[in-house]
Amino acid sequence: MSLTVSSTTDPYGVAAAYWDRLHIGPGSAALVSFFAGLAPPGGHALEIGPGTGRMTLAVAGRVASVHCLEPSPAMRAVLMTKLAKEPDLRDRVTVLGDAAPDFRFDRRFDYIYLAAVYEDVPPEARRPLFAGLAECLAPGGVLAMDMVTDEVVPDHPEREVRSARQGECRYTLSSAVWPLGPDLAGVRRVYRTYHRDTLVATETMEGDYHLHRPADVLADLRAVGLTAVGGSAVTDEVTPLDDKGTLIARHDS
Repeated sequence: MSLTVSSTTDPYGVAAAYWDRLHIGPGSAALVSFFAGLAPPGGHALEIGPGTGRMTLAVAGRVASVHCLEPSPAMRAVLMTKLAKEPDLRDRVTVLGDAAPDFRFDRRFDYIYLAAVYEDVPPEARRPLFAGLAECLAPGGVLAMDMVTDEVVPDHPEREVRSARQGECRYTLSSAVWPLGPDLAGVRRVYRTYHRDTLVATETMEGDYHLHRPADVLADLRAVGLTAVGGSAVTDEVTPLDDKGTLIARHDS
């Protein structure tokens, strides 16, 4: 007997339990180093969409404080569980359930970053998001992001991406992607649980996958007073993170 579950209220409710085991690829360490390396020692950071905290813990170890905006209750639960095991970070990390760009702070941040977030941001929401971030960024502050690429809209039938074992269970992630427009795809992620090679649960997560092109992102940054200064999305230099579409911008003083 197998149980089938589909999430509707929290888009990441299904995925949160599997995220660290099935979504962290071989390039994860380099991407964590990229975002953590930009964090100003002793500064104040804002993270949009921390998920399960892959970047949060690394950045929090360098800065005086980091505020996290994570609208998914399931993702917040995993993040808070991790933070409970880090007593040294208890006074540094603030986790809020707000969603960008519907946030307001009475302070400015030295560093703002968005890691693996843009797939959930429609292009028409990008400039309002940047405008809100620019208001939160201190003069000379740094904004960092990834997923800014000119990749072709993906199109592939369902296939297994990763698997992991825990005790007598094996967990798998399969995904299917199909084009919906020049910068939009539909994506379905299927999580299967096998106990002693018997399928016992199937959980499905489905949604839109938005692609963000460098030229469009750069134009929206300039419109709100932010200037791109680096990253694989705006330079010709070959880096280990070229496929991640990294971009670094600064607030015009």
